[in-house]
Parts: sequence; C-alpha cells; structure tokens
Amino acid sequence: MKPLSYSWKALLTVSLGAAMTTLDASIITIAFPELTRVFHTDLTTIMWITVAYILVSSSLMLLFGKLSDFVGRKKIYTVGFGIFTLAMVACSLAQSVEQLIVSRVIQGVGAAMAIGCSTAIVTEAFPGNRMGKGLGLLGVAVSAGFIIGPVAGGFLLEYLDWRAIFYTRIPLSLLAFILAIILLKKDTIQSGKIKLDLLGAVTSFAGLFCFLFGMGQIKAYGLKSAVVITLTGTGLLMLCLLLLIERRAKNPIIDFGLFKNRDFTYAMAGFFLFFLTMPVYIVLIPFYIMDAIKLSAADAGLLLSVIPVTTMIASPISGALSDRFGPRWPSTLGAGAVAVAFFCMFRFNLQTEIWMIVLVLTLLGIGSGVFQPPNNSTIMNAVDPKYHGSASAMLATNRQVAMSIGLTLTGLIFSTRQIAYYNLFRQEGVAANIAFNQAIPAAFGEMVLLSFFLTLIVLGFSLLSPKKGS
Repeated sequence: MKPLSYSWKALLTVSLGAAMTTLDASIITIAFPELTRVFHTDLTTIMWITVAYILVSSSLMLLFGKLSDFVGRKKIYTVGFGIFTLAMVACSLAQSVEQLIVSRVIQGVGAAMAIGCSTAIVTEAFPGNRMGKGLGLLGVAVSAGFIIGPVAGGFLLEYLDWRAIFYTRIPLSLLAFILAIILLKKDTIQSGKIKLDLLGAVTSFAGLFCFLFGMGQIKAYGLKSAVVITLTGTGLLMLCLLLLIERRAKNPIIDFGLFKNRDFTYAMAGFFLFFLTMPVYIVLIPFYIMDAIKLSAADAGLLLSVIPVTTMIASPISGALSDRFGPRWPSTLGAGAVAVAFFCMFRFNLQTEIWMIVLVLTLLGIGSGVFQPPNNSTIMNAVDPKYHGSASAMLATNRQVAMSIGLTLTGLIFSTRQIAYYNLFRQEGVAANIAFNQAIPAAFGEMVLLSFFLTLIVLGFSLLSPKKGS
C-alpha cells in the first residue's frame, strides 16, 4: 500500500469518527427540554447525560492513549468505536434517565479510546512534510460535527422523537467502525511484556474526575462551598500525587520528560490557553445576540454558524502553509486574528450592526482555523513516534480540561458581572428591562477583554514555535 494512499484512507476513517464524536457532543443538548418532560425530571438530572459522558471520556483519554503506544492505535481505536456504537444502541433503547446516563458513561469510555488515538493515527499516516495538511483536514471534520449537531438535532426532534437523535446515527457509527477494521493498517506491537502504570492510571483518572466534577459544581454551590473545595482540592491533590508517581514509574501514563522539549511545552501551553478562551464565544455570544440585540433563534443559529464554517475553510489551508513554511507564522497569524477579533468584540453594544458582528465572527473563525493545525503539528513533531499515542491523548485531555475550566469560569464571572451592572444601571434610574439589556454587553465586554489578553499570551507562545517543521 502506497503511503499517500494509506494517508487518505486513514484520514477518511478518523475524520468520520471525529465528526461522529463531536456531533455526539453537540446534538444532545438541544434535546434537554424534551428529555425533562419525557422522564419527568429536572434539568439538573438531565444534564448528567452530557456531564457523565464528558467526565468519563476526559478522565480516561490519557490511559488509552498510553495503552495505544503498547498494543497499537488500530486496536484501541477500533475497540473504542465498537463500544461507542453499542452504547449508542443502548441509548436509543433506554427506558429511564438512569439507563440513559449509564449508557452515556459506557459511550464515554468508547469515545476516550477513539479520540485519544485520532491525532496519533493521522500524524503517523501522513509524512512529516504533509502532517499539517492532514491535521488541518481532521480539524474540518471536527468543525463539521459541531455545525451539523444542533441543526440535525432540531430536525430530528421536530419530525421524529428524542430516540432518533441516537438511532439515526447508528449506521454512520457502524460504518466508522467497519472502516477502521478494513482501512487502518495493522498495528506494530512493541515487543516484550506490557507494563502499564496502573497506579498512575488510577490516580490520573481520580484526579481529573474530581477536579472537573468540582469545577462543574461552582455555579450550583458557589466557589467557597465545601462541596467545590473538597472536590477540586482532592482533584488537585491527586494530580500533584500523580506528578510524584510518574517521575518514578517505568512506563508513566504522562511522560513529563516530554516537557523538557521547549517546542512541545510552549505549543501545549498555547493550546491550553487558546481553548480556555473558547467558552467565551461559544456560551456568551448567543446571550449577546439573542438576549441583548434580540435576534430570533433562527437568525442567531445562522449567525453562529459563521465561526465553524470559516474554521473549516481555514484549517486545511493553514495546515498546507505550515507544511511548506513551518508552523511559526501560521500559528502566530491565527492567534493574532483571534486576539483582534476579541478586541473588536470589546466594542460590541446594543447598537452594533449585524454586518460588523458577522465580520468579527468571520475573523474569529479564520483565526481559530489558522492557529490549530500548525500548533498541533508542532506538538506531534516534537514527540518521538513511539509516544504519539500519549501525545495525542494529552492534546485531547488538555483541550477538554481547558474548555471545562473556561466554561465554568466564564459562566460564573459573566453572571456575577451581569448582576453587578444590572444593579448599577438600576441605581442610575434605568428601567428594569433596559438595564437587563445593557448589562449583557457590559459584562460580555469584560470577558472578551480578558480573553484578548490571554490570546496575546498564546500569540507569544506561537512566536516561539519552530520556523520550520521537522
């Protein structure tokens, strides 16, 4: 099999899987109101359908990424997608919310296995001088999943029922499973006995689970509550313990030696900060355009699609440029474009024209698409091929942890500042409905200004990327 031929086969397989997993994350939330009625329960319980999936998948990625370094990418990826597909069948047949949550936990295990290996499979399928293009096209699949999810979910709920959100996707999931069996090349297994760091695996799972779960409880119980402090404190303690364990382990789940490579460290740090800012526009822009400037849900959905569409267009172009000219300038330009977009958002108010919002969101989407492929190429190029599974899982875990922290802090800070501005405007004699509208862009502006400064740090890390790919 020619290398180029296998490159595209592997990309097709993994891209379909990536689209399925991102689609799975974005398609279900739209069904929450319906599920509360069907199962006669509250939103807090229903949210566990997504929370359980995210917690389990995020906490297990490191384990399965490391395991793939030993037993092979294809085996872990294929088994993972098989579990993912069977769990989807179970979700469509669930008779209670408890059954649905358990099925989603199992699906999270399968997703962790598949997502943890995806970047490694594409990295190893494309030669070094074509890696950026491969990772850029993989980014297109991820964006496509986010675009299609809400639209498909709304259509299925409108014309079928909530179970259709699961059973209509089973054929595609099964196709991804079959393609993985047929098209992915046979694994090259490391010789010798597998000695997995079980203590590190358990500690990393417990630490990430407690920390992410604790962060998720801040809005419900408050930052200073015993629940939040206990959970996040336990999580951080476990992660500190993990650092000590991994330094002595022969086959660590996280090889902290990778961070001795400057390119790897800077790119990972920039990647984390970049995704830390993402919830600002994922969560807050809908509030701004629907509650502040009063666009309809249909118009808001159309407006929000600008970001993933432009990201899809920019990602493969950026990847190809990274392959040709090196990752430094594409990733720097991408981070710079995002920073400019955030700065422009700081000026948004109740009188901002729609064309200006579209222009800024377009710049944001282009910047996101331009930044990610070269940054990911830098990370994967900095790692010995035998550690690609671990690096791939670290990327996915880094992204999920950053977004989880960003989501929690964004919601907490925005809601606090919105209330503060509302009270301020009311004290100045502004009518309640007008004060509510004015408080949204005011609080929104503070959040995007904070994101602007964080993105400037990302830009600084990008300037430290290699001039040429390895």
